[in-house]
Amino acid sequence: MRERNIKKQYWLNAEENNLLNEKASKEGITESDFIRLCIKGYQVKEKHDENFYYILRDLRGIANNINQLAREAHSLRYVNENKFWDMANKVSNFITDIQELYLIPVKKDIFNFKEMK
Repeated sequence: MRERNIKKQYWLNAEENNLLNEKASKEGITESDFIRLCIKGYQVKEKHDENFYYILRDLRGIANNINQLAREAHSLRYVNENKFWDMANKVSNFITDIQELYLIPVKKDIFNFKEMK
C-alpha cells in the first residue's frame, strides 16, 4: 500500500518553479522530497561533491588506525613510536588536504590571455 495517498496540487510562477527546481537539484533530491522536508522543518543542505565522500572514507580509515594504535598501546603498556608518528603525520596531512580543498581560497586568473588575439 502506498504511504502517501493524498495528492496536493500547487501553482507556482516561473521564478518560484526555477527556485524549486534549482534547490531540489542542488540537494540531489526530488521536488516532492524537498517540499516534504521543508514542511517537516528540516533545513535542507546542498549535496556534497564526490571529494567529500572520499575524504569521509579516509577520515574513517585514519580514525580506525588511531583506535587500533590506542588499543595496542593500552594492552602492551607501550607506544610504538614509529606507528605513532606515522599516524600523526597522516592526520596532519589530512588536515592540510582538507584546508586546501575547502578553506584556502584559490586565485583564479582574471585575465584569460588565450582569448586575446
